[in-house]
Amino acid sequence: MSLPFEAARAAIDRADRIVVLSHERPDGDAVGSLLALTLALRRSGKAVHPALLGGLPNRYAFLPGADLVEKSLPEACDLLIMVDCAAHDRTGFAEEALPRRPDLNIDHHPTNTAFAAINLVDPQAAATTEILYQALAPWSLELTTEVATNLLAGLLTDTIGFRTSSTRAFSMRMAADLLERGAPLMELYDRAISRMSLVAARYWGRGLARLAHEDGLVWTSLTLEDRKAVGYSGADDADLVNVLMTIDEARAVVLLVEQPGGKVKISWRAEPGIDVSAIATQFDGGGHKPAAGAMLTGSLAEVEEKVLAATREAMKQPA
Repeated sequence: MSLPFEAARAAIDRADRIVVLSHERPDGDAVGSLLALTLALRRSGKAVHPALLGGLPNRYAFLPGADLVEKSLPEACDLLIMVDCAAHDRTGFAEEALPRRPDLNIDHHPTNTAFAAINLVDPQAAATTEILYQALAPWSLELTTEVATNLLAGLLTDTIGFRTSSTRAFSMRMAADLLERGAPLMELYDRAISRMSLVAARYWGRGLARLAHEDGLVWTSLTLEDRKAVGYSGADDADLVNVLMTIDEARAVVLLVEQPGGKVKISWRAEPGIDVSAIATQFDGGGHKPAAGAMLTGSLAEVEEKVLAATREAMKQPA
């Protein structure tokens, strides 16, 4: 896919102070993209400020450059880059708090709204780090071991260890190159995918205890009380949704996570032939055909009823 790498390079070359953002409740691809780009740009002499709402999740604190991530935004910059964001409001920061309008949008979600002045969006990419990997040479940025580690972290987590349908031959060639450059595949697999905290395991237990199933649809929820009871500090599902999709009876999975302020975070997963990104779009969310998400306002019971109804209807549609 032809992407405007040269236009992006020109914008980067003109900038001295750059802010890099990704979406709230960041996953491994968001974090890997943010850190890889930050480290590569800093090595080239740019002043770069990476920021995430709420800061970096603890599970990714071992990645190179993790200590650089800020919780707040600078007042001004020459260039604003968003990575792994399907829409400009996915960062969680208030729009008026952004130092400027987005200049560069680097993403792989099919539902991306092309919101920036320059958009490097490739829905065929298995992860946003795949796009950044291709951009380094045209941008004359060095692929160091630290950059390679973050790129592989993003690729590995978004493909769940090369197990998703989005994994392609290019993904494997990229992984091989990053391995040759020193990226520690086994450590990344162990720390970013396999391992979990005792608190997260107990959090899973709360959701698994109320697991439900009907005609190929598996769903459950995690409440604010669940989070408080086990002492889980995150606002996410601790990756429980990916575990649910390994259930034999599951053609599609819905996980509802109650949030403060009367909101509910929805995560969908589905087997090939069911497009959950289309369901997410109905609720102003987005994602990919097999994996998507949205944030809804309402009580857990109200949101669950609406979301399950829409999901059941989508499962009836021909592939």
